[in-house]
Amino acid sequence: MSFRVRVDPLKAWAGRHWPEIAAALAPILVFWRLAFGGQALYWALPALQFVPWRVLVNDALRQGHLPLWTPLLGMGAPLMANHQSAVFYPPNWLALILPPEVAISILAVLHLSFAGVGVARLARRLGLGDFAVAITGLTFGLSGYLTARLWFITINNAIAWLPWIVLASTPLPPLPTHREAVGRGGRGWGWGVRLSALIALQLLAGHAQSSFYTLLLAAAWLAFHSLTDADRWRAFFVNGLKFGLAVFFAVGLTAVQLIPTYELLRQSPRADAAEYEFATTYSLWPWRVLTFAAPDLFGHPADHNYVGYATYWEDDGYLGLLPLLFAGYALAGLFRKRETRLAHREKTIGENPALSVRAAANFSLLTVVVSIVLALGKNTPILPFFYRYVPGFDLFQAPARMLIWYTFAVSLLAGIGADQWQASPRKRYWARLGIAGSVGMLMLGIAGALVITNQNATVLARGVAGAAATAALAFALILTQPLAPNRWRWPALAFIALDLGLAAVRLNPTTGPSLYRLQPAFSPGEGRIFQFADDEYQVKFSEFFRFKSFDDIDPQSLRNSLLPNLSALNGTASANNFDPLRPERYVRYLEAMESSPRLLDLADVQAIVKPDGVVLPRAEDTARLRVVYNARTVADGAAALAAITKPAFDPDTEVILEPTSGFIVGQASSLSGKASWTLRVALRFPEVLVVDPNRFVATVTLEQDGYVVLSDTYYPGWRVFVDGKPQPLLRANYLFRAVAAPAGQHEVVFEYAPLSVTAGLIVSVIAIMLWIGLWWVSRT
Repeated sequence: MSFRVRVDPLKAWAGRHWPEIAAALAPILVFWRLAFGGQALYWALPALQFVPWRVLVNDALRQGHLPLWTPLLGMGAPLMANHQSAVFYPPNWLALILPPEVAISILAVLHLSFAGVGVARLARRLGLGDFAVAITGLTFGLSGYLTARLWFITINNAIAWLPWIVLASTPLPPLPTHREAVGRGGRGWGWGVRLSALIALQLLAGHAQSSFYTLLLAAAWLAFHSLTDADRWRAFFVNGLKFGLAVFFAVGLTAVQLIPTYELLRQSPRADAAEYEFATTYSLWPWRVLTFAAPDLFGHPADHNYVGYATYWEDDGYLGLLPLLFAGYALAGLFRKRETRLAHREKTIGENPALSVRAAANFSLLTVVVSIVLALGKNTPILPFFYRYVPGFDLFQAPARMLIWYTFAVSLLAGIGADQWQASPRKRYWARLGIAGSVGMLMLGIAGALVITNQNATVLARGVAGAAATAALAFALILTQPLAPNRWRWPALAFIALDLGLAAVRLNPTTGPSLYRLQPAFSPGEGRIFQFADDEYQVKFSEFFRFKSFDDIDPQSLRNSLLPNLSALNGTASANNFDPLRPERYVRYLEAMESSPRLLDLADVQAIVKPDGVVLPRAEDTARLRVVYNARTVADGAAALAAITKPAFDPDTEVILEPTSGFIVGQASSLSGKASWTLRVALRFPEVLVVDPNRFVATVTLEQDGYVVLSDTYYPGWRVFVDGKPQPLLRANYLFRAVAAPAGQHEVVFEYAPLSVTAGLIVSVIAIMLWIGLWWVSRT
């Protein structure tokens, strides 16, 4: 008689992949309130950018229109061209099913899980054991870099793809094997096809800076490991060429997003480069390097006592004390004596013997050094050199975000060190010393917190005590490790998850989703609202979103503040626009509007929002649409801005025009001096939005030949029709749009149909068809 043992496939699969499962579940458990507890992210960007953008996108799609433009922000602004709106990013489509604030919060947590699994898969590709794979995934997925920016949705979403892109960039086997693989079915095609798809998804996630850093890291990883090939220079050239083609292909796949975004970039003040002071804002504060081991050394916003420089989250590089110990052990292995190194088996991947653990450790060490040096930004001469001479480094701010390389490298080193770690009397000896030292530092910190009266010094003492307590527990855990570590690994993994999880959850205040459904006390039915720059800054960073302290907020008070872009949630049009990329002329106009009530009239600003939440209706007679009969032509934008800021300028009687394509200068000047008359129309923002955010339609009557002037931002892609016939679109009053029209009654239609979107769509469709063909070839 024979017995057949049935093995549950699911159980067998879970047994093989439990490290990846642990890496996936840890963020969900840490942020359970967001994942399935009914809470939503709100602090700063979710409330002021990401949820309002998603609501505007959803509203347009549900009305059957592409979300190309929004009339509710910044006197009219491109919506889809805004890269961070991430219209085409597939996971964001969940917001069409769930409420946007709920979908965004859930996706933020799931991207942490996805990131952790990606690094775990890379560790497994290196040949590391299960315990090491789990360590790597937990460390990266719950790292300070990712969790401190959980509310920065586009960074969180984009960085989640980094380990997968690096994994897909892992070099192919040595060239002879590679040629055989290509001959057997095109493995070379498959490598590039997978990589291009991953890069494309990251580009669609909406954060160009994270994509730029990812591609640099992946290219360096590929180059470093290609040079370990027997035919190193040929491998370097071939793999580099394929990587470049994959990037080029990914740009083609995402052209429908990138080409409009590039058009917006060319219109912005950052067209050529960001200003040096802006680009180096949020450079890593050198003293914060100490917080990589003692995260609360300078206090914590959740404790209302952060005393460090600038923001807490931009400099957050905490990866847990136990992973740091493992990473240090891996680095120490690089400098052991040769006979000691040989005792540790050089692990390789069966299908790719070119990629070794030692090479990965060397690469990680180099990456850690480069990352910290560049993250220091203006505090060293290195980044200023890159800013001036290396393309790409002059486009982004916050050099501290380069700590993503440090986070990736240390996570990998932690796994390598954990894989080599074995209990020994010597390690227990050092663990006992560590416990003694940690207890001593703990007592010193407690004493300092009790005795010292200086606030900053007290915060420092408490930070030392907290780090010492965590270190003592970590050393105690090492001291208890048995020679057979299978059971010990679970307390170790739990300690890492708890250490990182407690640090992470405190950095992400949550609230009920009802915040986004409240109605503000003031809701104008027509016209725009406006907040002066100083008032907006005071309300934003002193009342609700303080950098130094996560204070409890009253949801109704926040909605009553009408901060941009929060005001868009209830359909209120705002002359303000909280957006990283804005047309340069719009920025200059706002600066001039700060001191010119006349420009407030011209922009159809009917209410001023004050810092105390009071909204002051303006008595001035404003309008979004005007008919005027006097025109004056000036040479350029500078002259136009000077003309509209003069006290004598009256937007109800005169329009300032600039030469544009199809514009006849003589026609404009011939109308000067005729009687002026202004038409008010009742067609306002709520009605216009319901019709189509990409169109403005009005019926006007002109007593004589004149101009119809619309106080909406002039931007490439807008066209105008009078009685169904296309007419030249004129740049009016420095920022706005106008069209010449003859006497009589006419239907005037302003329509946004940008060529950049059409061109991007064509390129993307062609690239998708080619991608499908290459994917099919790679499978045969």
